[in-house]
Amino acid sequence: MKIKYFALALAALGAVACSEKVEDAGNTPQAGIGGGDKGYLAINLKSTDDVTRGAGDTYEDGTAEEQAISTACFFFFDAAGNPFNVNANGNYYNVGVADNGGVEAPNIESMTDPVLVVEKYKGEFPAKVVAVVNYTGTTNLSLNDLKNTLTTVGHTSGSQFIMTNSAYVNGAGEVVDATPLTIDHFQTSIDKAEQNPVTIYVERTVAKANVKAGTAAFNTGVKVGEKEVYAKVNGWDLVATQDESYFVKSIDAAWTDAELGFVWNDAAYFRSYWTGKTSTVAVSNAFTPAALTNNDDTVEYLGEHVNAANTDRTKYIVSATLQDADGNAIEIAQWYGTNYIGEDALLAAVAPTLKNKLMLLTTEGGNNVYTSIDDSQLQCVAGLLGAESYEVKFQLAADAPMTGWYSFDGTQYTAVADVNGELAKIEPAKVWNNGQTYYYADVKHIGDAYGIVRNHSYKINVTGVAGWGTPVYDPNMEIETPVKPTDKETYISAEINVLSWRVVSNNVTLE
Repeated sequence: MKIKYFALALAALGAVACSEKVEDAGNTPQAGIGGGDKGYLAINLKSTDDVTRGAGDTYEDGTAEEQAISTACFFFFDAAGNPFNVNANGNYYNVGVADNGGVEAPNIESMTDPVLVVEKYKGEFPAKVVAVVNYTGTTNLSLNDLKNTLTTVGHTSGSQFIMTNSAYVNGAGEVVDATPLTIDHFQTSIDKAEQNPVTIYVERTVAKANVKAGTAAFNTGVKVGEKEVYAKVNGWDLVATQDESYFVKSIDAAWTDAELGFVWNDAAYFRSYWTGKTSTVAVSNAFTPAALTNNDDTVEYLGEHVNAANTDRTKYIVSATLQDADGNAIEIAQWYGTNYIGEDALLAAVAPTLKNKLMLLTTEGGNNVYTSIDDSQLQCVAGLLGAESYEVKFQLAADAPMTGWYSFDGTQYTAVADVNGELAKIEPAKVWNNGQTYYYADVKHIGDAYGIVRNHSYKINVTGVAGWGTPVYDPNMEIETPVKPTDKETYISAEINVLSWRVVSNNVTLE
């Protein structure tokens, strides 16, 4: 991908005020600009992915869709970050981009150089500018507004990714979240302006994530009986995600690498790798196992999400099927620490424990006969009160007799609910129905930090699993939050590559 996205020529300073002095944060006005003269400001818009890369770093260029552009809006400010009016609309100028007759929308590289006519305001030049790509401005916004306004347009669209100024701390220890403008950037002609352009470094406000597991089944390292158990990944999804990011990233020059646990600022490359402010909208950890269908090629786009409580970190959840060496699904059940192959085997083990405790009254030859409940009259049910999301309780089977049940002391249960109430007191079991299971872990950022930061690509490569994961009995039951069985060590091994459309490799065992 080329470094230069586009060059923007800005025709400036049509007189609207009677002041003759042209100032810019203490800069001396250039001869020939001021009063009724016109000035031009050339802007080069560049991606932070395209600056010189450090030794050992790997970067990932955006796809054609991720670079596509339809509009650009430029917001101008005074030295304090207040709106600086540049035309009749206010402090912003919108630029529309034609599709040039192509099948796909143009990317920033192919954007035709526009010329913006900007009116002088009180004889002064704007001191700062922020570019917002794939956004159309409609009202004046200060720099502080952009820091406190969440993106709502084109955030996760397939071809309209919002990009804004990259925020970082420069070599002088100053936060750069808007591009400074000096008097030297304003010239008397387009040609002269293009010889001395101002460069704005932009980055996407979204992050993206992808989980790859390949086609191989992973040995879980835990046998059932003498049978090796493997886990074949079916799909994945993310939970505890944010849908929006702020237009301009908020950073703090006082942060230290020791505090955050990684090198967070990169002044030489005009960017930083952390943010101090993300949306406070409550995240959802809920998911449905049957909906974990993303494959190796799926990419999810998401908003920034940092400094969350441990339970609300962004997580990836992987759906898998437990199977034998030949690829046949293994249905495993576990009760009181004993493993069974199949739900029928589990019920056959549970029924004898109810002997003489739950009996069915029948009549044979005019005599009352009490028969203990058997396994054919039992079923497993998920989602009952008192059980974890990965546990099942026992209830009367749908085709079992609905009347004639007595307790061990001869007391008759008057309703099926009473019988089920007694059955519900039995220790819950775990059933990997048809071998269905899931694994999950928090998405790691860089070093020991957890979070989602804009313009980073979180590439999670599943390299192995340990244990059978969390049982799934009903794949269509919504689970409020992913959990791990309390009495079983289970985790997923993964190698996480964090690309800011830059790669940081981490070999991680996620538990």
